[in-house]
Amino acid sequence: MLRAIAIITRALLGELDRPVVSPLTGRPRGVALMVVLVTLAILSTAVVEFAYSARVNTAMATNERDKLKSYYLAKSGMNLSRLLLSFQYALQDESRETDDEMGQMIGRAMRRSNFQLYQYMDILLGPFNSGRVEIPLASIDLSAMGVNGFGEFTGNFDVEVTPEEGRIDINGFANEEIDEGDLLLLCAMMLDTRYDSIFEVKDENGETMNRARVMERLIDFVDLDEEQISLGEDCTIEGSGGDEQRPYDRIDSEIEPRNARLTHVEEMYRILGVSETFMEVFGEAFTVYGVNRPNPNVASFPVFYAILCQNLELEGVDSQGQGLGSLCANNPTVSQQVMYFAMALDGVRAFFENPLSMFMAYVGSSESRLLPSAEVGQPVAYLRVSQLPEYIDDFKENPQIMAQFISYSPTYQLMVLENPQMAIEPLAPAFPAWLVSFNRQGLMRSISTNQSTIYRIVSTGTYGSSKAEIEAVVDFGKTQRRTPDERLLEEQEDDSEEVSELRTALREQREEMARGRVLYWRLR
Repeated sequence: MLRAIAIITRALLGELDRPVVSPLTGRPRGVALMVVLVTLAILSTAVVEFAYSARVNTAMATNERDKLKSYYLAKSGMNLSRLLLSFQYALQDESRETDDEMGQMIGRAMRRSNFQLYQYMDILLGPFNSGRVEIPLASIDLSAMGVNGFGEFTGNFDVEVTPEEGRIDINGFANEEIDEGDLLLLCAMMLDTRYDSIFEVKDENGETMNRARVMERLIDFVDLDEEQISLGEDCTIEGSGGDEQRPYDRIDSEIEPRNARLTHVEEMYRILGVSETFMEVFGEAFTVYGVNRPNPNVASFPVFYAILCQNLELEGVDSQGQGLGSLCANNPTVSQQVMYFAMALDGVRAFFENPLSMFMAYVGSSESRLLPSAEVGQPVAYLRVSQLPEYIDDFKENPQIMAQFISYSPTYQLMVLENPQMAIEPLAPAFPAWLVSFNRQGLMRSISTNQSTIYRIVSTGTYGSSKAEIEAVVDFGKTQRRTPDERLLEEQEDDSEEVSELRTALREQREEMARGRVLYWRLR
């Protein structure tokens, strides 16, 4: 546009070099008009350019302002979540030490009920967004009660808190020797025949990535040696040999096996044979943090399925020399029955995970317990590890209860959405005669219902059209700052007086330090 105006201006000025002479006066005419037109054209261009630049700068400044505000809103949600989660541990610790009867009663109630504060995070953080407390049956306006300082900012934040204890630690294979129990749990998680299509894809080397090959790549990527592991289809280790790097070199990849602990689950995308579909199905079942045994209160269907297959016992089924894991994969009858129980257990978890549905179930019914093996007024799905096998017995005795809880399983809901003919009639379910049973002690050893300590927090701040998302993993089993290992703080017989005093001072300092160490933090 500016170039066109410049050309027109030069043309007009060129005409001025040859002025038109009036035949009456003999003097040039129209010069003033031409000068005014040129001046207006130049000024108009400058004004338009200035206005455009001002609008662009204003929009950029507005976007930067919104971006900054959304970031700090997300950060505020993150810090408030950490603060609220720390209250649970502080309250539990103080209730053990207090002499106050009320405090001791509260502490006992929290421990016996396995109360999970993270489940009510949306209710507790609500006042910071709106100045109102939204509960299932009512809404409380804090400003009308004389409480100031809530909900007066613009924008909002949403926080999602999820314990890591419901997942399988992939870093458990970052050891000198592979634990066969961990291997069977990993293998069993993938055994469901519905996942067959995931393990029929060829990799870039033209090799079919069946279950055994994928598990080999997973283990080789994190284990501490540089030799390839060889697995059988029955989840057993057949041997080792060869270079782990060879499959990556064959496709001229710059990726090398890490041979160390992963720092984030997304690093699994670097593993040869791990596809996008694989991560969509199993990604949520993995963690890279030391969570020990899975917690059924936050586990997903693949984890329940893996635990059941890991502890499978059969009645009237010929194994024909196959391992239990192989039977769970290759025997359709066994696979289907295990799937039913896994979906039912997952449905129990999903039902209790929603405080509103649980509250309405107790209020709208004369029943004081939702399962025969549940406690009266039980607020969480699994109070103790023994309830996992007890619930399975309840399901076998009462098919209607089993069908009811299966309907709450997200996996079942997705399955019925894709295949409506697989829907289960809730009032008259047609379950098969049960051939499978499970080792009770094995099930109890495979899980833990202890208080979660490692949480993944995703805080999203929104202001205007800008959105910022912060993801963090916080370990409330550790202090915010690193302190000496517990073993280093134990007094030794040969300690000098100065060393003994130093150990005592460090122990006291450790006990007073706030918990909640950030293991991972990123701005998405």
